[in-house]
Amino acid sequence: MKAGHRAFKVTTSCILFSLCILFFILFMLPGPAAAIQVQVEGELPTEVEEKQVISSVLTISSIPSAADFIYFDTDLIKSEDQPVYNFTGLGLQSNESHYVLPVEGGQGKIVVLLNGQVPEISEVKQCDKLTLVKYNPKLTGYAHYRIRLTDEDGNPIKESDTRTFSIVVPEIEAFEQKMTLVDDSFFNAYLQDMFDKGLVTEANEIADYLIKKEENSFNWSYLIIGLAIAAVSFILGVRTGGSEEEEEEE
Repeated sequence: MKAGHRAFKVTTSCILFSLCILFFILFMLPGPAAAIQVQVEGELPTEVEEKQVISSVLTISSIPSAADFIYFDTDLIKSEDQPVYNFTGLGLQSNESHYVLPVEGGQGKIVVLLNGQVPEISEVKQCDKLTLVKYNPKLTGYAHYRIRLTDEDGNPIKESDTRTFSIVVPEIEAFEQKMTLVDDSFFNAYLQDMFDKGLVTEANEIADYLIKKEENSFNWSYLIIGLAIAAVSFILGVRTGGSEEEEEEE
């Protein structure tokens, strides 16, 4: 019994010692980091047009002490004489869409003025008397900003923060609206192919002609149906009138 009792004490001591080691390891491990906070002053619309100027103030807080760098990216481009990034209070500016800012451990917050222009997605080329207008098929997935934090080795230490936008091109939307009015499937596909290849003016002119022709075309089926209804009404009227006369004679 004594030997069993001693064995039980040894086993219990080993378990307690192992639990202490486990709790110590768990305590020393870093907990999950909360997402960085980005406060935006100014409008960051989800839909914009080409060359539209965007300006806003970003205040980045909840920066962990383990952060060594903040990576800034944007799809906006430099507008006139304003820098893309202006880090107020730090005396730093940049005209590039990508910028890496070193940070000190425990830095409270960073304020940056973001200013830029929406990129053009249309390209105009003149070939003799022919004007070609090509549009970049990418209309979505652009970013006002992308912000991520890393340590000195480039390892991400928190979730990134991103605000995106789509580019709206009135010429594309107007042409798509016209295509809904062209019933002929062949011309619909043919004109869309012309538009995609840069023959924007020519595709619109043909579309306008087809739409106008369809609007002015005479629909014989409506006439035939109308005549049939009139004939049936006339026959029914004659028969009804004849029946009434026969009843009066009787």
